[in-house]
Amino acid sequence: MNPHLIKYVVPFMLLFLLTDCSGDPVKQETSVKEKKTVKKKSKKKAKKKKKDIVITNENAVDFFTEYGKKNPETVIRLSSSFGNIDIELFTNTPIHRANIIYLTKRKYFDLTQFYRVSKNFVLQAGNSDETDTQAMRAKIGHYTLPAEFREANRHFYGSVAMARRYDKNPTKRSSPYEFYINLGRKFSAAEMKGLMRETGLEYPVEQKNRYINEGGNPSLDLQHTVVGRVIRGMDVALKINEVKVDGTEWPLNEIPITVRVVR
Repeated sequence: MNPHLIKYVVPFMLLFLLTDCSGDPVKQETSVKEKKTVKKKSKKKAKKKKKDIVITNENAVDFFTEYGKKNPETVIRLSSSFGNIDIELFTNTPIHRANIIYLTKRKYFDLTQFYRVSKNFVLQAGNSDETDTQAMRAKIGHYTLPAEFREANRHFYGSVAMARRYDKNPTKRSSPYEFYINLGRKFSAAEMKGLMRETGLEYPVEQKNRYINEGGNPSLDLQHTVVGRVIRGMDVALKINEVKVDGTEWPLNEIPITVRVVR
């Protein structure tokens, strides 16, 4: 094998690990009690609380398109014992943005943790081994999101992207529940040239310079949907990058998270 190609094959193989690690959750509707009227003389029927819709592949795009119109927020705060990480969600990936805001407001992420720390590569979050996490997924729905690849959105250092399955997923649909923060090393101009030749990807000068000066994971471009970037707290991410992990890159000491909408 060409020795220059090895530089790109190794990180490319790592992207096969960027999959969601749960099984397929079972669909389940949320049970909601009927809301009673207060005034006895009122002839109006008691209003019923709306059931949370169970999201599927068939209704996900329509649901999040409408949800996104009513919930335009773009900044979330991920908190852990290491500190806060603020993430800006890109508006040019509207389905993914709305999905993350929805899961944040339903407090799904509060049942999850950083479950993978791949040193100097990615920090992956949004899942856990707890039964409560899987139960919440069952209530929300079993679905994936269509890829929203954008030339402007690359795997630069500090960018945020979605995990996905690699088997039986030719269109590279995203897991809605799991995401990762990109770390990655800096690349030389020669390495970027070789990568472009081997992958067939084209990068404007500005993007090439970002990989050269800042770093990232260009081998993941157009493999996973990039949905945002860290705007504050990369020092916290680097601290998490230093924790001890087991053979599967799972932190030896759990790192639970909470996520809130900032604005």
